[in-house]
Amino acid sequence: MTLRYTIDQFRTDYPNDDACLDKIFQLRFKGLICPKCESTKEFTRVKNRRSYQCPNCSQQVYPTKDTVFEKTTTPLTYWFYAIFLQTTTRNGVAAKELERQLNVCYKTALRMSHQIKILMANNRLGKLTGKVQVDESYFGMKFDNMHSKKRATYYNEDGTRNDNKAGVMGFVTDDKKVIFEVMDDTKTFKERVRKHVDPSAILVTDSHLGYKGLDINYLKHEVINHLQNEFKRGEFHTNGIENAWSNLKRTIKGTHIHVSVKYLQLYADEVAFRLMNKDKQDIMFDTILSHVA
Repeated sequence: MTLRYTIDQFRTDYPNDDACLDKIFQLRFKGLICPKCESTKEFTRVKNRRSYQCPNCSQQVYPTKDTVFEKTTTPLTYWFYAIFLQTTTRNGVAAKELERQLNVCYKTALRMSHQIKILMANNRLGKLTGKVQVDESYFGMKFDNMHSKKRATYYNEDGTRNDNKAGVMGFVTDDKKVIFEVMDDTKTFKERVRKHVDPSAILVTDSHLGYKGLDINYLKHEVINHLQNEFKRGEFHTNGIENAWSNLKRTIKGTHIHVSVKYLQLYADEVAFRLMNKDKQDIMFDTILSHVA
């Protein structure tokens, strides 16, 4: 039987803002020793404030300070429910859906959505090891489908056209670790691979020339030549990263319709998190919240 964290459990755990604040306090300050008087007594809640104080010297700490919840006027129960919704879907929750369910303005819903994606981003994976599939994909509206005014913004004065697609490089390991990085012109393919993959790893890529020569830096470099209809050689293939692209594109096109390049990394990080935790729905909510600490 698959374990689930249900809406009934969520409502029992977080019925009000006090319960939400206490959860954040426990995540950030469990076992706190007072920095002023060094008392080990448990901090107590300050009435009508988002703070806790030392019972010995009244030194206060603010659980939401330096977190995505800092200075928010939106109830913490709304934030927690928005996080819960992220754990119940395969392809994310659109800001418009948050707007409808929470009865907040779209600007607030979009900000909440982006801040929760920051929590979902996991930047603690370190360099990947084992067999690592590497590939790149491109996102953006087709040039011919753009309105004429928008198409005009991609032309230079000399008549040449700039690329309207944003590139993303993806990394997937056999033990289901996933990293996406939105590309710009500052690094080569090889530099990005060296940034995310440990030299002890076995690389599996397609035949793109940008990956040529990486066998010098890694234990092994297997090239799957898709141009010659080769999709698997023994135990080596790129099915894992291709599946990751499917999830990312389905999330963007199916749920969010359009994502600007400015925020593409947030949405890519969300999908990476979801792929790595898809079989852990029962603890996904706590995993997202743990990134507050």
